[in-house]
Amino acid sequence: MRKSITASAIATAAAIALLGGTGQAFADSQAAAKPAAPAKLTVDAYKKWLKKTPGEEAKDTLHEFNKLSAAKEKKFVAYLQDPKVLKAFVVAHSGKIPSLSYGTTVTYKKDITFTTRTSAAARGVEGRKTITLTSRSIQRIFNIPVTELSTELTYETKGNRITGKGWKTSNHGSNHNAAFAIKSSKTRAVLKANALDGVTNWTATPKYKSAGTKPIKKLQVVTGKGARTHHAHIGNGSR
Repeated sequence: MRKSITASAIATAAAIALLGGTGQAFADSQAAAKPAAPAKLTVDAYKKWLKKTPGEEAKDTLHEFNKLSAAKEKKFVAYLQDPKVLKAFVVAHSGKIPSLSYGTTVTYKKDITFTTRTSAAARGVEGRKTITLTSRSIQRIFNIPVTELSTELTYETKGNRITGKGWKTSNHGSNHNAAFAIKSSKTRAVLKANALDGVTNWTATPKYKSAGTKPIKKLQVVTGKGARTHHAHIGNGSR
């Protein structure tokens, strides 16, 4: 028994030596790999985040943000980390095919607007069309764009009927809200009767404790109803 215990102890000591420390230190290093979320997004932290974010859009957002008064800057950042604002991002509308751009704007708390604009292109000869619907939903605070979510759907029609050919879907997101990380699912097409949905599920994950602890699910759907009309919607939930 003593020999087996001694052999085990030697093996354990050798393993710890290879790890470069004690067993407890190794466990601690694993636990500390994921740092705790900061408590609150501040004005200074938001400006630093925008400066580090690549792209001209981030520079434009920072430029417009710097024009605000100190009081509005503070209010702007408070809106960014309020999960109620993101949940209120709900807009729906219907339009005709073809149309250049049909839009609907909803105002929230006077300082925030949610806009959805949908363009509908129809190319082809009489009786056979390729329809492309592009729906963009934008959240603005003090008229400064913060988050843009876009879903595109392409399909073919014969007369007013949707065929099973030429289905394509895609999405694009532009996020300048430092309080949430926003990611999309792969957009998919879903046919029901003569209505084809382009469906994107967006997930907004809080990066600060002030923004909450649970991800917020946003559902974006653009629907082609044959060759003549469309519907677009952004709301809460997933599908």
